[in-house]
Parts: sequence; structure tokens; C-alpha cells
Amino acid sequence: MIYLEYIERDRHITVEAFRYMGDQRQSWVDPDSDAMILQLGRTLRFGPMPSYLAFWKIAGLERLDAWESYFGSPEWHDNARSQAMHRTIHIQRAGLYDELVEGPQPGEGVYVVEFFDAGDDVTDADLAEVWAGRAHRHDAGTLNLVLRRVGVWGPDPAHVAVWTFPDYASMDGLLRETAVGKGITIKTGGIYRQLGEEIL
Repeated sequence: MIYLEYIERDRHITVEAFRYMGDQRQSWVDPDSDAMILQLGRTLRFGPMPSYLAFWKIAGLERLDAWESYFGSPEWHDNARSQAMHRTIHIQRAGLYDELVEGPQPGEGVYVVEFFDAGDDVTDADLAEVWAGRAHRHDAGTLNLVLRRVGVWGPDPAHVAVWTFPDYASMDGLLRETAVGKGITIKTGGIYRQLGEEIL
């Protein structure tokens, strides 16, 4: 399961402080149960607000019980970095997603994130097949994730796909593709860099 944070920077906080405090790799989480997959910042202003995304792979909903217990504990109140982080970054929304496609772990490069909707008659297998075909057509990039929102527990558009490309030129074909599959509509997309490398 993926817990996806939609984050915005408080403009009263310098970008340098935001990037430092927002780096959740230095975190309170249990590395045996939670894994930070990606922390992305919208670059060159391509994409929707909020501008930052943090992808967590979690063992299941029971992790939310553990997180709430931690945030109500003396341990959290004694963790100066954790407290400062929560005062520096503005997590506007979170979403829960199931992984339909798990490609290679994201590496270095430029990230394309597609936000899409799919009809009720479009199955998980249909989505996996469509994105596999797209990955074959756009093999200059790497398809890292295709995520389907759990119920209504996340913002619209409902679903998310993440790609990595070596540069902007190599993503040309993907960016021009508008017809994806029957019952599937890409509503918007964003171009991102790793947190700290984004161009504001």
C-alpha cells in the first residue's frame, strides 16, 4: 500500500529551510514497516498544486494506528526534528493507494507524474495492461508505479502513475499522448525533480 502526501511550502519559510526540514529520509518511522520511495518537487512550474509529493510504502492500514500512537506519545514531543518538520511543511492532503504496477525503484532523472481517472468497469488488470503497453511505446523512460486510489481516500483525479526519464527531450512522446485507453482519462500531469533539485 502507498500513503501519498500532498505537500505545500509555507512561503514564510525559506526554500532552503523547507528543503532541509522537509527531507523525511531523516525520519521517525520504522524502517522495517515504512519505506520512503520518493520525495518530489514540481519543477519549472509544470503541474498542479500542491507542489510536493512524498510517497511512502507502508505495510498496511495498521501502520496508521502506529503513527497515531507515536504522534500522541512523549517520544514525539521530545523529538525536536519531528516537531520542527511538522511546523515547516504543510501537508495539505494524504491519499491511500494500491500498487497495480511496481517497476524499477525510481532513480535519478526527471519524473513525470500522471493523475488519471478510470471508469468503474476498468479493472486493475486493464490498467496494468494499458500502462505496460505505454511503457513499451515510451521505452526512453521507466515506468515506476501505477497506483489505484483506495475507495475515495485521496484527492481527485483518483489514480497516479510515475515515470522517470533521463531528460526532458526523451519524454516528448509521452507528453503528447492523449488517448490512453477506453474508460481512462489522464486529467493532469506534473514534471518533478527530487526534493532539493526542483526549479521553483
